[in-house]
Amino acid sequence: MTTHVESQPALAVDEARRELCQRMATAMRAGAFRFQLRFLRQNDVVSEVWLYTYQSHAWQKRDDLAIPARLSPSLWEQMEMVSSREVADFESCRRVDHSDRVDIELSFRREAIESHLTGDLESFLNGCLFHGHHDSGQDSRRRMGFRGRP
Repeated sequence: MTTHVESQPALAVDEARRELCQRMATAMRAGAFRFQLRFLRQNDVVSEVWLYTYQSHAWQKRDDLAIPARLSPSLWEQMEMVSSREVADFESCRRVDHSDRVDIELSFRREAIESHLTGDLESFLNGCLFHGHHDSGQDSRRRMGFRGRP
């Protein structure tokens, strides 16, 4: 089942990306490298998103990492693109559709992220997740040896 979302204004998309990357960076600095974004939908329209981290062998809803509901449609649009890519910098991305929600699970390799924890992790995550969905497939950051800020 597809979920209908009208194309979102560029400012809302940028804000949604920034909010997600900030929250994931906060959780990564605390030791979480697996995430689940739960997009709730009513009548095939995304109404809100919840962020979970995987801790102690279970998914934990993180109210402290809440993403404003007004950004849910923009974030959905972006994560739909991320979940459809075949090549990614993170370990895995899995999408699970349910009747009233869609769960998108992101799992990052700890060793790929650790060198960025003290630098500009938010920018690194933004680049990993949201580099152009129309790219040729080769990641230019890898080619340039991107390491983030020291």
